[in-house]
Amino acid sequence: MKSAVMANYFQQLEQQRASFFSSEGIDFSRVFIRPFPDKWSVGETVYHLMLMTKFFRKFSGVYIPAAKPVACLRRKRPYKMAIHNIYREYTEKKKRPMNAPKIIVPPPGVADKYNFDQIKEMLELETVKLRMDVNHIEQDVAGQIYYPDPIANYPNLLQSVQLLAIHEQHHFNLLKKYESMF
Repeated sequence: MKSAVMANYFQQLEQQRASFFSSEGIDFSRVFIRPFPDKWSVGETVYHLMLMTKFFRKFSGVYIPAAKPVACLRRKRPYKMAIHNIYREYTEKKKRPMNAPKIIVPPPGVADKYNFDQIKEMLELETVKLRMDVNHIEQDVAGQIYYPDPIANYPNLLQSVQLLAIHEQHHFNLLKKYESMF
């Protein structure tokens, strides 16, 4: 990978997942049982994470080629390499969790279509595809590709990959919290 920062964020994703999926604090025998009526199950949450990664990958497949020429011209300018936890900030400010856009909400019946191992495999596959799509982009160019996301304050590609990791850890923490309530 041409960007050490992005490589670190992808490694962070892998480590978080390995830690979560080997966690003794989660009862993986009930992955499709919701902890509360209005909260997603473990399976639905992991499916949501897969949809998020897939949407970001597909959007980036169109957006990066369009933004890259301008990013190459701006490559000598300073850029941020990290982003804060926008999910925690949103919850603190609004006193409620952020709603997921419909495109990344798990559809009803996920458990009828897939088993948990298939969903985990789809998440991994989408991550591998995303990594392959961005591995050729130099760090100074990636730092100048800004996404049109006002909620996240227009993050660049580096920050966006980190945001995937922050988003996943946010959900893993919620799942562990719900599990500890049982």
